[in-house]
Amino acid sequence: MMQPWTLFFRLLGILLLAALLSGAWLFRHEIARRMRPQVERVHEAFGSRAGVPSAEAMARALDKVDSLQGWGADSVVVDADEAASLLAKGLPGSASQHLDSLSVVLGEGSVDVTARLETAQFTPEVLGPLAGALDPWERVALAGPVTTAGAGKAVWRVRALTLRGIRLPEPASHRLVDAGLPGASDGAIPLTLPEGVGGLRVRPSGIALYRKAAS
Repeated sequence: MMQPWTLFFRLLGILLLAALLSGAWLFRHEIARRMRPQVERVHEAFGSRAGVPSAEAMARALDKVDSLQGWGADSVVVDADEAASLLAKGLPGSASQHLDSLSVVLGEGSVDVTARLETAQFTPEVLGPLAGALDPWERVALAGPVTTAGAGKAVWRVRALTLRGIRLPEPASHRLVDAGLPGASDGAIPLTLPEGVGGLRVRPSGIALYRKAAS
């Protein structure tokens, strides 16, 4: 038979665990804010960091792309900020109208994006159990590989979407991606590359853009 003091300490442990989980949920935004610098330092230690789009970074990226033609270079490498600018520009249709505060971290063959997503655009049928529980704009994270899909084209296949700190199952991730980003299908988002780019390769240190083969 369990001793009273043993039962007491077990109940106390359960209550403490519940309190910790509740506190983590209530203060999740503050925890994320405080953890962000540490996360960014980890990315930098492995040769990658969060890149953000800007007019200056876009200009640098386009100058590099021009060198594929004007200077006859076989390839150029764009950094995280330049890659983020090209990605934001290359999204299909009106996708950029539904995204804000976008940042990009490059991996080995993959791209991780965090952004504020306009969830007000989704119908209750798309959101399912999340309907009514989300703010009009929510912070999301999307991750997946980027591959070439022909000259001037690429595809970003989102494998995971994280919302409110919860990683959604792949079918649910694809459903939200397809509903929120025009042109997306089964979680695959088409991207337009600058003219003259025939292929790419994603690495933590940057994206290599290759010259389009002469026709």
